[in-house]
Amino acid sequence: MIFDKLLALPSDAEPWVVDHQPIIVAAQDERIHPGDIADAASRTATALLAHGVVPGKRCVVWLESPTDIIVAYAAITALDAVPVLISPSLDGPTLKAMVADVSGITAVIAADDRLAETQQLLSGIEHVDWRAVASDLPQRKRFTRPREVASEAPYVVVHTSGTTGVPKLVECSSASIRFNARVQAVIHWATRLQGHLALAISPVHGRTVVGILAGLMRRAPFLLLADDSPENVERMLKRHRPTYLETHPNTFRAWQHLSPGGAFRSVRFFGAGFDVIHPDTVRALLRGSRHRFALCVEVYGQNESGPIAIRSHLKGVPGIARLRRRKQLGGHGVGMRFTFCRVRILDESGKPVPTGQPGRIVVRTPGVFSGYINRPDLTSKNYPLKRWWDTGDWGSKSRFGTMTLIDRTVERVSGAQSGIAIEDILLEKFPDFLELVVLDYDGVLQPVLSVRPGTEFPPGRWRSESSGLAAMAEPIIIPDNEFPRTVTGKIKREVLKKSIADRVASRDLTVVS
Repeated sequence: MIFDKLLALPSDAEPWVVDHQPIIVAAQDERIHPGDIADAASRTATALLAHGVVPGKRCVVWLESPTDIIVAYAAITALDAVPVLISPSLDGPTLKAMVADVSGITAVIAADDRLAETQQLLSGIEHVDWRAVASDLPQRKRFTRPREVASEAPYVVVHTSGTTGVPKLVECSSASIRFNARVQAVIHWATRLQGHLALAISPVHGRTVVGILAGLMRRAPFLLLADDSPENVERMLKRHRPTYLETHPNTFRAWQHLSPGGAFRSVRFFGAGFDVIHPDTVRALLRGSRHRFALCVEVYGQNESGPIAIRSHLKGVPGIARLRRRKQLGGHGVGMRFTFCRVRILDESGKPVPTGQPGRIVVRTPGVFSGYINRPDLTSKNYPLKRWWDTGDWGSKSRFGTMTLIDRTVERVSGAQSGIAIEDILLEKFPDFLELVVLDYDGVLQPVLSVRPGTEFPPGRWRSESSGLAAMAEPIIIPDNEFPRTVTGKIKREVLKKSIADRVASRDLTVVS
C-alpha cells in the first residue's frame, strides 16, 4: 500500500523536508523530492529480492533515520515480504531476545556498527549492508508489481514500548493498517489540513506506519524529524512552518516552553497518542498557534488495537477538567469512543460492571492486530479467540460512550483513585516540572519528578498544592535523563521503582525536607 501510494505521487508533488541525511537517497537543503523516495524504494525492492527477501518471509529492519526506514519497509512490502521494524534506540541483546523464537526471518538490514553487531548476534540469515544497497542502487532496475489488495495476510511487524520487559513483536495485516490509516485520513480531510505534516515519533512504531500511509492517501508532504531536541525542533518548525505536528506526549512536554517564542505559530493541528497528554501541555501548545481554531487531538489506542477513543481540545475553549475539578481525581478523560470500536468494562473475573464503574478495558475493533509473533502465549491470554482485546488498562465508560483512563491495571495505586489523575493535576500546577510520576512504593504514594533546567523545586508551594489530593511521601527529585523511558517516551515504572530502591539502599537520594 505504501509502495503503491509512493509511486502514484505526481511529478510536481511538494518536496518532503528532513532534518537528517539519509543513506539511501540524498537530501538537498533539507528537502527530498518524493519521486526520489519512490524511485529508491522501487530499486531497493529489486536489490533485496537478490538477497533472498521473498514473499511470505520476514526481514528485520534496524536502521537509524526515518527516511531510510520508510524506503526499506516500502521495498520489503512491495515484495510481499514482511518487515520487522526495530527501533534504533534498542541495543543488540534486546534485538536478539526479541527475535530469538521467531521463525521465517531470512534477512536483516543494517548499516555500520549495527551491521557488525547483527552479524555476531544473528547467525544463519542474510545480512544486508544498507550502505552497499545505496551505492549499488543506480545499477538496479525498478521493481514493478500489480496494485496491492489489502487482506488479512501479514503486512508489517512493529513492537511495543517494552515498559514491562522485552518488547513484544506486534504483527499487523494490511487490512488493519489500511483501516487505521483511513480513519486518520478522514480526520485530516474533515479538518481541511494542508501543508506539511511534521512527525517526530518513533519511526518503527505502528502509529508511524499508519501515519505515513494516511499522509500518502491525502498526498500531503511530510516533515520528518529524527532529532527531537528542543533546539532542533524550534529551528525546523520556524524555518518550514508545518500545519500538523505529532510527537509523543512526553516529548510535547519537553517542547512546551518553545510556545512563547513562536515555534508553533504555523501549527493548526497537534496530534498526540501513545500516552496521556497533560492539560497544561495542551494549553501551552494551543496558545503558541496563531490559528484561531487550532486543535490538539489526543487519540487513545494501542499498537494492538488501533484507535479506541478520541478527545479534541479547541483553542480558546475552557478545559472541561477545570470546570469539573471534583472529577479530576477519578482519572484522565480520553474522550468519546470511535463509533466503529466496541468497548466493554469488566471486573477482575471478566463480568461487565455497571456504567460508570471502573474495570478492565477490553475492545473489539477493525484495526486490531494479528498477534504477538514472539509471545503467542500472551496473544491467547489477552486476545482469546481473536474477538475481544484486553488493553491492560483500568478505566470506565459513561452511558454516552465517553471514556476515562484510570491507570494501567498492573500499575494501579492503592492510596488514590488514579495515579494518572494526580500527575495531571500537579503538572498543571507546576509547568516547570519536566516529568512527574506517582508510584505505589511499598504501599506509599511516592512522587518522583524532574524540573526544567534553570528552575528550582519549590518545597513550600509543593506542600500547599499537593495537600488534599492524597497522602504522599516527600518527592524524590532526579535529573530528567535518569527517568527510564521507552522508544515512545513512556516511563518504565517498574525500572524506576528498582532505581529508587537502589538509591534508598545506598542512601544516594535527594529528599526534599
